[in-house]
Amino acid sequence: MKLGLALSGGAAYGYAHLGVLRVLEKYGIKPDIITGTSVGSLVGGGIASGFTAEEFIKLALDLKWTDIASLTIPKEGLVDLEKLEQYINKHFKVKKIQDTKIKFAAVVTDLVTAKGKIIKEGPIAPAIRASCSIPGIFTPAVISGNIYVDGGVIDNLPVEAAREMGADFVIAVDVLAGNRTDITAHRDVFNLLWRSWQVAILNMEKYKEGRDGAADFIITPEILGVGPFDIHKKEDLINFGERSAEKLAPELIKILNEKGSFMGI
Repeated sequence: MKLGLALSGGAAYGYAHLGVLRVLEKYGIKPDIITGTSVGSLVGGGIASGFTAEEFIKLALDLKWTDIASLTIPKEGLVDLEKLEQYINKHFKVKKIQDTKIKFAAVVTDLVTAKGKIIKEGPIAPAIRASCSIPGIFTPAVISGNIYVDGGVIDNLPVEAAREMGADFVIAVDVLAGNRTDITAHRDVFNLLWRSWQVAILNMEKYKEGRDGAADFIITPEILGVGPFDIHKKEDLINFGERSAEKLAPELIKILNEKGSFMGI
């Protein structure tokens, strides 16, 4: 039996993923497969490459926007993510997806074919950069002549991708659906674009509910009063994720034990 972990997109809300991962690690819940969309691919790729949750949290707490992004003259996007590739190549423990310690894939959207794509091999940095490229905000990624943008355009919660990779039981972490931030207090171009993007994704996800691709267990951290680009509130976001996961941990452990215990106890 293979345990899959599907991590959603959600910009700075991705720090909540780290809080959830800290709790899963604490209880010995170790995925065999990780799939990620957007920031979920960044967090998932880091963990899959060999970081423990605590090691990755330590690295992430030092992260600044200037480490991974730079403003650009608006043409393909407001912000260039080329520095994100450099950051990944510098800090991650592997350079290729097929070398990760945990089986990993990043979900992207191919603008040429108008379809989603699960990147399971090749250089890890450009794959994650492509998955993180929110249209209109971040510049797209060009890989082998194809133009890729954020996987959330097609699939913001990559549960089906985890099943395609062999997962029998999928834990999904959706850091987008539980956000409760007042858009009227954040009316700059970045947040307005983001909110429009969020509304589209949440409505798209409603149509997926009840399908075979639905997660076996879902954790939706409640995020209050933090904007999607408030990277300076990273500790608050980690705590939101940790609290939500701790609350659900007993139920999750019970289910896993009933299914034969993926944890080996």
